[in-house]
Amino acid sequence: MTKDFVIGFSSLKEGKHIFNYKVGGSFFEQFENSEIQKGELEVEVELDKKPTLMNARFQIDGEVVVMCDRCTDDYSQKVNLTSELIYKFSDEQMEDENIVVVFPNEFQIDVSHPIYEFIITSLPGKRLHPNGTCNEEMLKIMDNYLLVSSNEEE
Repeated sequence: MTKDFVIGFSSLKEGKHIFNYKVGGSFFEQFENSEIQKGELEVEVELDKKPTLMNARFQIDGEVVVMCDRCTDDYSQKVNLTSELIYKFSDEQMEDENIVVVFPNEFQIDVSHPIYEFIITSLPGKRLHPNGTCNEEMLKIMDNYLLVSSNEEE
């Protein structure tokens, strides 16, 4: 739990509250085996507190540095997304992945993990440099190590 991303909700009045965060390299370092090592993103969390739950809307804009699946060089990938979560006050677990249970003894929420998950899931499945910008030298080296099966024995 990073204190920078903890929201103490018990003292908040009902209604909407805005929280702004800057996400960079040190943010991604706290997540083990993170695919992202660097990035610069702006995050706005709008928390709408109600008697039995809190609706949280996450707006995330910026860029992250990820590895290209083709040439293995790093490149910048734009991120622009809006996602929502519900923080429900309850003493029972729920199966819905869009609902986070807040138990009666809790007085704060950590939004770092949802921010990280939203960023990771927004990335394309196949991560590639924009057309024509792969490291050609690396692609040539990799071609030398590719195994090509031959059907000469058939």
